[in-house]
Amino acid sequence: MSQTKTELLYQQADEDLMRATQELYRPSSDVVSFSACVYSRRALYKFLTGLAHLYATEKNIILEPELTIDQLITFCSQYNKKLREIDFSSLQCKCNEILKEGEEELVFCTSVNRVNYCANLAESVKNLLDEKMNN
Repeated sequence: MSQTKTELLYQQADEDLMRATQELYRPSSDVVSFSACVYSRRALYKFLTGLAHLYATEKNIILEPELTIDQLITFCSQYNKKLREIDFSSLQCKCNEILKEGEEELVFCTSVNRVNYCANLAESVKNLLDEKMNN
């Protein structure tokens, strides 16, 4: 994946994270947890994918297409000590394949606290991707 594609993926993920965050800023009784969950998961997946592709390019490795979040975490953790320090243990959808749009309702969290946790994970991975892209 070229740097330009990684940057595009980053922009898409950043937009998804912004949408999730905007949803989570509402009073908890007004939050649409489905939307916040889907946007958080999309952002996390795209940030991790971008990070994985940067490492794969750097190490001359060909990645399998459509890895799960857990597979992306495992791959990236080999090359990023800070990612290993992030606690992904409460992430429920990390082993699911990322579902195509329209099928995402099959796997989502309804708890605002859990969705907020996922948005925070996405923000943490975003920061790591920022660091890697700016090196």
